[in-house]
Amino acid sequence: MNINVVGTSKVAFVLCKILLEEDFSIGCVVSRSKQRAEDFVAKIGQGFPKTYEEDFTLKGVTFFAVPDQSISEVYHKLKNRLEEASAFHFSGFLDSEIFKDFDQKGWARGSIHPNLSFADEENALKYIKTCCFGIEGNREGLLVAKQIVEKISNCWVEIPYGSKGAYHLAAVIASNFNVALAYLSEKLYKLYNIKGFQEVIPNLMMSSVHNILKKGVQKSLTGPVAREDWLIVEKEREIFVKTFPEYKKLYDNMIDILIKIKGEVG
Repeated sequence: MNINVVGTSKVAFVLCKILLEEDFSIGCVVSRSKQRAEDFVAKIGQGFPKTYEEDFTLKGVTFFAVPDQSISEVYHKLKNRLEEASAFHFSGFLDSEIFKDFDQKGWARGSIHPNLSFADEENALKYIKTCCFGIEGNREGLLVAKQIVEKISNCWVEIPYGSKGAYHLAAVIASNFNVALAYLSEKLYKLYNIKGFQEVIPNLMMSSVHNILKKGVQKSLTGPVAREDWLIVEKEREIFVKTFPEYKKLYDNMIDILIKIKGEVG
């Protein structure tokens, strides 16, 4: 299967790097910058660097690996270059209605979203084969998306039409909100002169994740709310409010959620 890449994102690089180990090849690599396209090709070891102004045809699968706000603009800029094509983007929030005119031609269109952090490329390459993807698209698009994903990790969830935003919000809550919570934990360590944040908190967070994987969300609740130790809950509230007065409601809201979880467990 031939893959063209529009954009030179870390996601595109990691997916293409893995797919090259399978029965895939890289065709055109298109960027506004010829240098970035050439660097991507040199790094991946295959492909033909192109700028938007050059003459080329995109046959086979085309990954639109550009920022969310640019996908529609870039697609309409290049749509006349697509021939017997399949089009996919990597946005976690947007669906593939951007490529809806593919439906009239019977071409595959969809989105393939890896539930993985790409802040560090080397780390992403290490974990991409255990990543679970969110996929959606037209009938043909889902078939092609599955063919692609099964060669990477063979793990995916199909996202119903109209649910992409909620799907992405769930990912943001799980992967971004916990960074904000870790930030507050780190602040407490610094403000109260406690050493060893890096050794304690990340490992604690990972142990919670392992519990969720093994036991599910409700049965993974621990701590003073789970023990109904309301005196500690109140004393820690005092520390939180004193330290982070601007986030007082955050503590109260989070405790309310934990109480709800405990109630569901019984």
